[in-house]
Amino acid sequence: MLRHWLLLLVSGLSIGASQAATDTSSIYEEVESSVYQVRVINIETGKKVAIGSAFVVQQSDILATNYHVVSEYVNDPDVFRLEYLSTDGKSGPLELLDLDVIHDLAVVKSESNRGKPLEIAEVPDKGARLFSLGNPLDLGFSIVTGTNNGIMAQDEDGNILFSGSLNQGMSGGPTLNESGKVVGINVATQGNSLGFLVPANYLSIILKRLSKTGFEPVGDRFKQISNQLKKNSEKTIKRLSENNWGLTRIGNLLVPAELDKSMRCWDQSRTPKKDDLFRSFLTICSNQNDTYLSQRLSVGSINYEYGWMDTEKLNPLRFYSRYEKMNFSFIESEVDKSDVTNFACHTGFTKIAKQSFKTTVCRRDYLKYEGLSDMLFSVALVGHKSKGAIFNLDITGTKSKAAYVLFKKMVGAFQWKS
Repeated sequence: MLRHWLLLLVSGLSIGASQAATDTSSIYEEVESSVYQVRVINIETGKKVAIGSAFVVQQSDILATNYHVVSEYVNDPDVFRLEYLSTDGKSGPLELLDLDVIHDLAVVKSESNRGKPLEIAEVPDKGARLFSLGNPLDLGFSIVTGTNNGIMAQDEDGNILFSGSLNQGMSGGPTLNESGKVVGINVATQGNSLGFLVPANYLSIILKRLSKTGFEPVGDRFKQISNQLKKNSEKTIKRLSENNWGLTRIGNLLVPAELDKSMRCWDQSRTPKKDDLFRSFLTICSNQNDTYLSQRLSVGSINYEYGWMDTEKLNPLRFYSRYEKMNFSFIESEVDKSDVTNFACHTGFTKIAKQSFKTTVCRRDYLKYEGLSDMLFSVALVGHKSKGAIFNLDITGTKSKAAYVLFKKMVGAFQWKS
């Protein structure tokens, strides 16, 4: 009986392995001619500066890829050009039609037919087998088998967690279900055989938009991007503002805790020592949803921190000197004068939780993206000889009025507990 059971098990494994190989081979053969490499070429040198993958969709001359794959061209079309490369070595120019920076998608057009369009389908159930295709590391066409691990819970826009070894160069390639239909677009890898996919329904939205215009390229790409960023920022801040945050304590203050499941908070307090002259505590919170625009520019970050300091040993002058060193805030960014204006700041004093605070509000505006700003808010407790508190909030790539709404609601929730 045991020998019979073992034979059945081995037989079943062999059949399953054979079936998996057949499925992968079949999908490879069916879609190989519809998947391409996308290249960003420096016009002056003729050499590529970035590569990714793309696939034919909707009609035979339309291809989809990631925005970040073609971002260098989007930002500097006079310096770079786009081209495709097929699995048989043929290449040709591509034209940018439309993009969605929030979901890292772009649609391009070829001058000639590039193959059979792949169909788009809904994301299958969690646990379903998926097939990711692309051009990893500029080494040629590849197919990776993985599993749908579901929609990312902390990601408001719902990227798919894919258990498969996506590699550089596969970005923009399609991920297919077992019927060979596109359910996601490769977007990123986290190592350890984990990757992320953009659900294909976001691509469907772009294609519907293009269908209405006869697939005419978008006129002002920076205006398009700016509108997308402003809409997304307003949506995000509205969601955060409407959440029931709950409160956490730092010193004598009760303050909003995590604003949303997309935020992560960490304690950065110094380790107390027996002979310390003062106590200090620091909590830093940030979101995980920056939007990539270029190699040096990402927006959409929301960061805030709470600091507290008190003493029973320092005189007021020495305490203030220490406290003043805590009271600083800045936005980590590689932007330069070609991207943004200088910060303009305004300082005043206001009552928060029945205590006096010094308040500073700073703003700088983006030059290419009309209506977008970086906002920096800072408040510092004043009027106490042995206690200090700071709150810093910075939001990048936002509408200034929307940022003010979040700031006012956060400080409005402060409570003082003696």
